Amino acid sequence: MRLFNWHLVSREELKRLQDISRQDVHTPSRGQARFDDPELLLLAKNFARTRAELQSKIQQLEVEQSKLKSKRAASQKVGESAEQARKEARLEHMQTDFIAAASHEIKTPLAGIEALGDALQMALQDNNLDAANEFVQHIKTETSRMRALAEELLDLSRFDENPDSDSVSDMRGAIDNAILVHSRAAKSKNLELNIHFNEDIDGILLAKISPTDLSIVLDNLLDNALHYTKEGSIDLRVSLSPDGKMWTLELQDTGVGIAAHDQPHVFERFYRADRSRSRDNGGTGLGLALVTKAVERWNGEVSLQSKLGVGSTFTVRLPVA
Repeated sequence: MRLFNWHLVSREELKRLQDISRQDVHTPSRGQARFDDPELLLLAKNFARTRAELQSKIQQLEVEQSKLKSKRAASQKVGESAEQARKEARLEHMQTDFIAAASHEIKTPLAGIEALGDALQMALQDNNLDAANEFVQHIKTETSRMRALAEELLDLSRFDENPDSDSVSDMRGAIDNAILVHSRAAKSKNLELNIHFNEDIDGILLAKISPTDLSIVLDNLLDNALHYTKEGSIDLRVSLSPDGKMWTLELQDTGVGIAAHDQPHVFERFYRADRSRSRDNGGTGLGLALVTKAVERWNGEVSLQSKLGVGSTFTVRLPVA
């Protein structure tokens, strides 16, 4: 950008001005300007013109700078709006997928109950009480599955709320209760259900997590292990991190294991590594997703190590209260 133009003087004009100035015998006193000097007058005019041009250009630059600031602010606002729009779109997409998956999971047992109801009606018309009793048991099973799914969906929606920061749980008591609840199922499959506390752990084990969330974590991990372990044992080990800030719970089973390509997805909602086997066991595909939500909302961590035909180990880390 060219800010201003200098008005040049030719050599002849400059020489003429110099000759005129030599003819002037008067010498200005100190501190006084000779405004009758043609060369000085020309320079003064050039300076005044240049200063005016500079001031005009500065004003133009200030206007352009102000416009740029406004554009940058508007662009930043648009960028923030676009990012917010993308986040909202992703959230809406996740919610849509979740609703579709939940709808599918609910429709499946409903269709089963409807079919079982028709079969029950036919059995009663034929006075086949044995078949009728069998269909009633199947209906009760499907109803229980729907109840479990409804409860898990409610738990997921509850996890969207901020937890009570003052909540504390006694892990020893929670673990004892969870083992007691699942001991009957373990016994029915001739599975050993064991608890191991590190020798340096004694007394009450306080963790920064609500009792409800801790119960969800333990129940779903034990339920998952029992479903996929046919023989052997299920061992729960509890230890404290070297810095004394985190509890570590390791649940190890001797079950079927999980394929490597399925392991990154097992904590996703409604994901099943083996859909047919999960449905036979009455699984909803939400258990491990609930574990992840319950742990992470308390600044904890969940991880998995598994090998097909050997078993799986789920590790949960929770902050010490």
